[in-house]
Amino acid sequence: HTLHARQRRAPVRVGSFRIRFLPTPREIERRRAWSLGTRQVPRATRQLVVTGPERTLVEGLRRPELVGGLDEFLDSVTGLSLLDFDLLERVLAVYGEKSLWAATGWLTEKLTETWLTPRKFLDRCRRHRPRQNQYLLRNARGGKLVRPWRLILPEHLLGGGGEGASNR
Repeated sequence: HTLHARQRRAPVRVGSFRIRFLPTPREIERRRAWSLGTRQVPRATRQLVVTGPERTLVEGLRRPELVGGLDEFLDSVTGLSLLDFDLLERVLAVYGEKSLWAATGWLTEKLTETWLTPRKFLDRCRRHRPRQNQYLLRNARGGKLVRPWRLILPEHLLGGGGEGASNR
């Protein structure tokens, strides 16, 4: 398990869990957007600040190795309830990474029926996608290109090739 912390902290063991404290993402820190996409959840006698579904979605696509890997992450996000697409767009704007816009666009388009993704949100994601093809997973090689998103994904995520996929 991981947590963001504004100050360096050593890992903590709670039962069988090891909790690592990660620095707050640079863009969140730089823009002082600490509370963007967060919620408060009561736990015992305290209020915990947790990322809501929109920020969790973006941060999981940004660093899938911290959320159990891409496959596990994609399986778990299908269970998210409806998203606030205006908030999701604000989170993406803070990070300002074109590959995140593309990955989020691809995923929200793929799950349009589940999340009722608005067409205008997908259009805005397309406007911010990278100019050149990029891998979803850093340091990955191989995969298939999803042309509309200029995103190269592991082949197994696209099943039989899927719309907009081509061999790379």
